[in-house]
Amino acid sequence: MTDPRARRFASLILLTTLLGLAFGLRVFRLDAVPLRGDEAFAVRVWADSPATVLRDWFDREPHPLGTFLGFWAWQNVAGDSEFAMRYLALLGNLIGVAAVAALAKRLLRSQSAALWIAPIAALLWAINPFLIWHAQDVRNYAIWAGLSPLALWLFLRAADSNRPRDWTLYALAELIALYTFFLEAFFVIVQAMYLMSLQNHCKRQTITRALFVWAVIGILLIPWFIQIYLLSGSGYEGTTKASDPPQLITWFIPVLFGGEDLHAPWDTIITALWFGFFALTLWIGITRRDRVRLFLVAWLIVPMLMLLIVGSRMAVFHPRYLIALTPALLFVIISGLIRITQQPISPSPGLERRSGGEVIVRIAALLIPLIGVTTLPAYYRGDHPKAANWPALATYLTTRARATDEIIGPNPDPALGYYYRGGAHEFGLIPDVDISAQLRSELNFYDTFWLIGRDPDAEQFLHDNTQFISFDEIPGFPIMQFRTWDVDPDEMQVETAIMFGNIVHLRGYTVQGPDSAIHAITVLLYWEPIRQTDTEYKVFVHLVGPPHPGPLWDQDDARPMDGFASTRQWEIGTLYRDPYHLLAPPSTDLAPGTYTIQVGFYDPATSDRLPVFDAEGNEIGDSYSIMTFDWPLTP
Repeated sequence: MTDPRARRFASLILLTTLLGLAFGLRVFRLDAVPLRGDEAFAVRVWADSPATVLRDWFDREPHPLGTFLGFWAWQNVAGDSEFAMRYLALLGNLIGVAAVAALAKRLLRSQSAALWIAPIAALLWAINPFLIWHAQDVRNYAIWAGLSPLALWLFLRAADSNRPRDWTLYALAELIALYTFFLEAFFVIVQAMYLMSLQNHCKRQTITRALFVWAVIGILLIPWFIQIYLLSGSGYEGTTKASDPPQLITWFIPVLFGGEDLHAPWDTIITALWFGFFALTLWIGITRRDRVRLFLVAWLIVPMLMLLIVGSRMAVFHPRYLIALTPALLFVIISGLIRITQQPISPSPGLERRSGGEVIVRIAALLIPLIGVTTLPAYYRGDHPKAANWPALATYLTTRARATDEIIGPNPDPALGYYYRGGAHEFGLIPDVDISAQLRSELNFYDTFWLIGRDPDAEQFLHDNTQFISFDEIPGFPIMQFRTWDVDPDEMQVETAIMFGNIVHLRGYTVQGPDSAIHAITVLLYWEPIRQTDTEYKVFVHLVGPPHPGPLWDQDDARPMDGFASTRQWEIGTLYRDPYHLLAPPSTDLAPGTYTIQVGFYDPATSDRLPVFDAEGNEIGDSYSIMTFDWPLTP
């Protein structure tokens, strides 16, 4: 294809196709997994009003002000659903498809770069699992990963042309990238190193204009510098880990290529292969210009060294903080393909012949970034979801918790507040602070406590000071319910005047569940004894259901309050709260149909049941139906 217009048209079609591929991989199942905690924090805090962010988070959140403003503006336009908020990261990351293709053409400067290398660069960006994961994440990393190569391409173009228009476009892109993520500053250092390597006759004029542009950017970054200053004095120590240089090889590079950690020995083997190809590429040269070769070295090494330095002072050593380094890693692989796809420009011992082995080695090098594609099916299936099932927990709490309740979390997570919109109060336990000091006063304000997660100290305190009601478990979420011992008649969902035998009134009951999150049912029966008995009666709570006439599906039989309120010793006139549980794990899936919960008393020695009387004293059988429901539940 020799016609320049035809080549440009074909290139445009190919790039559009790759953009479509990248978009499809990023939009597929975009909202299939709930938001993780950091995502929910971005929705609830980053996207809050600028006034609130400036007042509460400007000096404590280690991300630039531009990120907050961007998410706030997007949320006001698109809404705060999982799909809408993740879509912003998706769009920002798509910029990288075109940016890396343009970078390949400008940096490698060969006919093969235009015809083959640029599309390969865009393809590897489009299918990179680490980029896809972050493009489906409500954070700023994927956006920065798209903006950084765009700013670099605009810089290279401005450095070559030295036109004011190009420098203006570069300044705008670089400013946005810096306000998106602080560590973009590492890549500005790389740009400066490239500028110093220029050999053209206009080097002085180019450097002068670049310094002027950077000065303007510096002035516009005054809020950025103020935020860094305030953050440095805030005591922020990072949330990941301290620097560990060997993990740049065994952790960072495999993750940036493949999206996840590799098991030994592959973590070392794959990285060693990449470094071997890197060394080979430098030895033979990427182009006939040494400055391009040196620039690639600087582009790779400088950000890594800078992160090592920063990570020695705070726990920020994680591959996501170098996600913008992905193009450089890919270019080491794809740049070597030039030797396969182009004829020698001039006679040279290194360029006269291409052996079959060389071709095989270079094509095989592409397998390194392609290995990561094998992780995508598992990712899309949700084999290792990024977040727990917060919507299920929210549904559970919405159908059970009341406004007078308190939800206690040993590890408070912003995702709960995103999905749970009920009236119960949320309380996060503070690590290493005495549990009694934290919870003692809470007993004065709330009558029901839902403990999410396991915390032995909190569990012991609540067991010692309140009545244990239930234990349920949604995958990833153990949930304990406690209530104060004082029984408030207002807590009963339904009031009754049913009498069993002539020994006790059922004053009311509460039924919690089932719901779409979990089958488990908690039944609270409120007894008011009329007299004590010689027989130790037990309560039965039965679930009967389809097929007709209604076999027993589950039951919970016990003395009232597990014997604490024995019918032989209970106090006359006292109101007792008596909990029972049905369909607690492991349980059989419910068949479609109508189910009824029946309660009553019986003598465990003879199995004889007490008669049941209604409010008028009429005998109505030997059990009382407190609830009927259809399964599946109707929305």
